[in-house]
Amino acid sequence: MKSHNIILVLVMWFSIHGIATPQASVTSQAFAEVVEALAAQETQQLHFGRFSPEASGGQVVVTPDGNRIAQGSVVLASGGFAPGLFTVTGAPLANFVIQLPEVPAVLTHQESNNTMVVDNWTSDPPADNETSTQANGAQRISIGATLNVGNLQDNPVGVYTGSFQITFAYN
Repeated sequence: MKSHNIILVLVMWFSIHGIATPQASVTSQAFAEVVEALAAQETQQLHFGRFSPEASGGQVVVTPDGNRIAQGSVVLASGGFAPGLFTVTGAPLANFVIQLPEVPAVLTHQESNNTMVVDNWTSDPPADNETSTQANGAQRISIGATLNVGNLQDNPVGVYTGSFQITFAYN
């Protein structure tokens, strides 16, 4: 009978007080926005211009802001030169990073197959920092680099061409 009394007391206590379970439920909303993919278009090729390597060669540096510098025995000639220019488009005010080439580019002489190497890539805005598209969804990127030039025997007169890859990625 004693166990019946304990059960009866427990049933009455839970009837009066209920089972205390502190909880609350709420229905919430989820949100997602798909943005357009980043796209990039080359608007101006990286162009080291005309020069003579002279006795021992050296470097021709084109900076992202459009300056050209000769080092070593290289003598710059008149004519055009330019940093590479790219227009990146995507979602307005979206953050992205610039990934410059991790390996040198090779420019090859069109007749002799002799080569020159392009390295020391730089950009404006700098690749080390995150940048963003403007309110219109676009951003202009300027690329510079160093062209390593041998002497006239290593790099005979003529045109040298090659390519490189730059990646722009949302961050």
